[in-house]
Amino acid sequence: MRPSQVSVLTPILFVLLVTLTLSPTHLQAAADQDCGTSSTKGTIEPLTLRVALYPFIPDNLTFFHNLESIFECENPGVDLRLVSTPNATYEYYTDDEADKKGFQFVDADVYEIDTILLSDFIALGKIAPIDLPFDDFAPEGIQAVTRQDEVYGVPHWLCGNFMFYRKDDVEIRNAATWKEIIEILKLRDKALLVDLKGRSTLGEWYLTALSEIVGLAEAQKQVAEGMPINSDAMNYLRDIVAGCPNGYCRSDKMHDSTGFYARAFIRGEAAVYIGYSETIHYGLREEADNCLTTSGCLGEDDIGVRSLPPFDPMKKPVGVGWVDALAIGAELTGRKKDLALRFIRLAVSDSVYLSIVEPSWPYSSRYLLPARQGVAVNKAPLYEQFFAAHLGRQTGTLPNLNRMLRTIAGAVNCDLPIDRDDIASKTSCSK
Repeated sequence: MRPSQVSVLTPILFVLLVTLTLSPTHLQAAADQDCGTSSTKGTIEPLTLRVALYPFIPDNLTFFHNLESIFECENPGVDLRLVSTPNATYEYYTDDEADKKGFQFVDADVYEIDTILLSDFIALGKIAPIDLPFDDFAPEGIQAVTRQDEVYGVPHWLCGNFMFYRKDDVEIRNAATWKEIIEILKLRDKALLVDLKGRSTLGEWYLTALSEIVGLAEAQKQVAEGMPINSDAMNYLRDIVAGCPNGYCRSDKMHDSTGFYARAFIRGEAAVYIGYSETIHYGLREEADNCLTTSGCLGEDDIGVRSLPPFDPMKKPVGVGWVDALAIGAELTGRKKDLALRFIRLAVSDSVYLSIVEPSWPYSSRYLLPARQGVAVNKAPLYEQFFAAHLGRQTGTLPNLNRMLRTIAGAVNCDLPIDRDDIASKTSCSK
């Protein structure tokens, strides 16, 4: 998952938000456990378990607090410390050339890892092989956490870009290529919205375009070896930008405003929106909070979801996806290792998944994609389309791939049209 900004809440507001936004059923289930009168309290040696969770999900503080409360209740004597900062990318993986320390990984007992970083964690001896706690993980999730036939993480969330459109728009639904999509929109004088800003975002899009030309395995190799950007891949990305209105898609301000493009799509400002599954939650929240029945906003039942079309009509790419996975520290033994494994099993359990993604009136599901196929989410009609569109996607696995993608993103940024207000890019690209 690509990072965005995370706000810091005061403790009082934090507790209030936890109470208001947790799924009532699962909140009550947690509350029913009487931790304070546990007969084992005070008889078990205290132990601290440090868990680094990837924070870039909707209502992340609610999710973290829910896990912490339930786990500590179920495991008397354990102090669960959640290791998270507003800039988890820096804490997990420092790739700033000005930082002479080199790789800087957060120190924890349990790590949530975007699996593009998994090989780096393994190479540094940070994590150990692990057994999967359930047997219904999506095949693409298992592939993402497997290296040399060993599983090093438990898949948690599936991630990737999807195309959102009006459900009754048959032309967009059936369009076979990006060129067809753009031509349809131009004939209608309608817009496409997609975020093409930020180092991680641009690196991901470049890998997606390049993999269609040479295949994902070769695309990773070329990026990891520092080969110059591929002109055909850049032409593909320029084709996408051509569908965007002036001032959109390449804006730093809109990139930093989480959910901006999804909200604009819901308000009818674009016929097509490209984004991660969970971003549509921000758009649907806009509809619930700010739209009247006469506003013309799209509702959940008005939306269609499909996979991204190919650039080349002669090719049918498998697609590029991403997986967030939970791994245990390589040095763990005994009781602490057992607790780490227990925590991971809880995090990917049906009850915890549902506490995060089941709708809570008046809002829709958060539409994060659980990596387990057996988790059934009620009253969330878009899930079937999401999973069908994600099926079979592959992910990056080479060591150092994340760092090199973020490095090459600078060249990609300069090769794409630069927004007229983007002074920083104009300055850096002119050097």
